[in-house]
Amino acid sequence: MIKRKDEKTISSINKQPRVLVITGVNIINVLEKTIHENSTIICSCGKIDKIGSAETISIPENAEVLDLSGRYILPGLIDAHVHLAHPGVDDYGRINTETMTKKLLRHSHLTLKSGVTTIRNMPGSFGYNILKIRDEINEGKYIGPRILASGPALSVPYGYFSIKRFIPAPPVLLSFLSLIFGVKGLSVDIDEPQEVLEIIKKLKKAGVDFIKTSTPGTSLSFIENDSESREFYIKRKVDPRLLDASMTPEILKAITESAHKEGLKVSAHSICLPEGIKQAVEAGVDSIEHTPLGLIDEATFKRMKENGVCWVPTAYCFIHWSDLIDNPDLFSRQEVKEAVPEPYHSMGKKAIEKQREAIKSGTDPIWVKFYDEMPNYRQTYLPVNLENAIKAGVRIVAGVDAGMGGAGYVPHGFLYKELELFVKHGMDEYEAIRTATVNAAELLGVADELGSIDMGKKADLVILSANPLKNISDLNQVEFVIKDGKIVYSVHAE
Repeated sequence: MIKRKDEKTISSINKQPRVLVITGVNIINVLEKTIHENSTIICSCGKIDKIGSAETISIPENAEVLDLSGRYILPGLIDAHVHLAHPGVDDYGRINTETMTKKLLRHSHLTLKSGVTTIRNMPGSFGYNILKIRDEINEGKYIGPRILASGPALSVPYGYFSIKRFIPAPPVLLSFLSLIFGVKGLSVDIDEPQEVLEIIKKLKKAGVDFIKTSTPGTSLSFIENDSESREFYIKRKVDPRLLDASMTPEILKAITESAHKEGLKVSAHSICLPEGIKQAVEAGVDSIEHTPLGLIDEATFKRMKENGVCWVPTAYCFIHWSDLIDNPDLFSRQEVKEAVPEPYHSMGKKAIEKQREAIKSGTDPIWVKFYDEMPNYRQTYLPVNLENAIKAGVRIVAGVDAGMGGAGYVPHGFLYKELELFVKHGMDEYEAIRTATVNAAELLGVADELGSIDMGKKADLVILSANPLKNISDLNQVEFVIKDGKIVYSVHAE
């Protein structure tokens, strides 16, 4: 029997008792690979105070008791690769029709109701705006996940994250357009290694939690040796600098050394090819984001293990994109429409159809080549890289690239899709869940507070109505979400 229903309002959350007792739950322990059945958890002052069997724990007076007999409980999940400012489609070129705060809070709710209580937020549109929302959530002004944010990404001019790539224009016009179209603070461009330390210090002072950059490699690296495709874009007045710009190993090394000196970790976006990953690992990054279109060599995986470099494959985004190209109607399935409201859903449908037509007609070499690589991605690059990473002992971390448009169209709240792929390609269910709990907490540097159900840690918990060890897709059967000992989502209040 469930003894309370909760409304998702700040006032109702603040009125909740300081002591919450959860009884009858089955605790899934991914480290021990065990289930502790019919357990009681006492949460007090935002932390886990006691854990044990119903027979051995006394329930404090005036505690709120949540009888969840037969349910399954996990630590609050962690999504290590999120773009909270974006809705799952590319909306850079659209004049804003809603406030950034409204958009961020909608995506925050979708994230929480999926069982994710902590995210690592990547760059996107207003690079610093996320820091304000992060702080306001922490202060209790808004309901949302715990956020670790990068702020703007570090790029070379015209490189992968450079604002000049999204809006090529003279500085004065660029400033105006970036304000109108919502691309402000997306990147900080770096010309020389000597500039890096001062930039890192400014970012730290602004309050970023980590640094985001890219591996060496051009933005369109999988056509960089393709003279025919290059000529195609040159004829269409594409600035050659957008085709040629690449993060250099020297600048990347300066970024990692400066960031580590300031106590910040460095995340590197993989520019498609394995060679860039090798160079990024040699430069000292802390995590590699995405799965390359190719195989990472054994020596690189070995070095990643030795240096504690994590890999966040974001496997689902490319799979989802290629599925949508094959069948655009998938974007209109109910779970997507609920997560991507208008006008963004129509924007996404139009963008997918445009890409599909470009591929069918062969009018855009980039999308044609990218699509042609998808069978290799599904059959070789993803499964073999995962197998080799697991064999080498590399720490794999879950991140679904939520909010991603372009080559993904991933709505917020879809982290379970990433774990489905991990199980499909060789992990058992315990190992898959570990990527979104223990492993993710270690990457984010919060393992002393989050990632497992242990006494003294933050009371971030997700309660499921079904057993995800029997079917990993049941991670989507979220009944309650608890953050800092407070119920922040209940399916019964929807």
